[in-house]
Amino acid sequence: MERRSTSTVLSIASSAWERLLDVLYPPRCGGCDRRGTLLCDDCYSQIEPPYLDAQVEGIDAFASAGLFKGPLREAVHKLKYQSDTPLARPLARLLSEALSRDDPWSVLDGNPPMLMHVPLHSRKEQARGYNQSALLTRELSRITGWRLQAGLVRIKETQPQVGLSAEERQRNVAEAFAWEGDEIDAPILLVDDVCTTGATLSQCAATLKSAGAGQVYAVTVAKAVGGDDMM
Repeated sequence: MERRSTSTVLSIASSAWERLLDVLYPPRCGGCDRRGTLLCDDCYSQIEPPYLDAQVEGIDAFASAGLFKGPLREAVHKLKYQSDTPLARPLARLLSEALSRDDPWSVLDGNPPMLMHVPLHSRKEQARGYNQSALLTRELSRITGWRLQAGLVRIKETQPQVGLSAEERQRNVAEAFAWEGDEIDAPILLVDDVCTTGATLSQCAATLKSAGAGQVYAVTVAKAVGGDDMM
């Protein structure tokens, strides 16, 4: 009999454990708190796709799964601020759908990217206990089979972007990132939860291209549209 690899056994065990937890502690929908699923069909149907995917400076192609409003906004907030980390699974599926939906992503056919999360400063990640973007990236890797790549770090502890204007956001994240990884030998796909003005993604892209990246793409769960959606 062929022996299963350690990673395969661990994956099977992890899936079994997740199913057991779902039975013992039925999940709640991230959008409406309904028991039984992490994102119910009603909330899924209310996700509004972006009118047009934004152009983000330094990003070669950008996509988002939906507008930052309604159930999607609730789910992102729970993942980011309320430690509802299982929500990374359905939100990563939305990321995958966004990539399959948009024509610009045909550039990835036959040339799979390396997946990279937008990093938090070490003190902020330690205080929160996790990086929501890293969780999304890991789940997207499980769905697509694309490899994870580390090396992008946040070297400046910036103030929260909430409430800042576009210009203030740009100044806030200026020179906030650095590359400490190996040689970049494939396109990079940056993953984050929300894109508001694109300032953070642009700074990440500038750092990566200075380190030798040829193409840098980005995908986010949601795209903010201004007003109360600024976060």
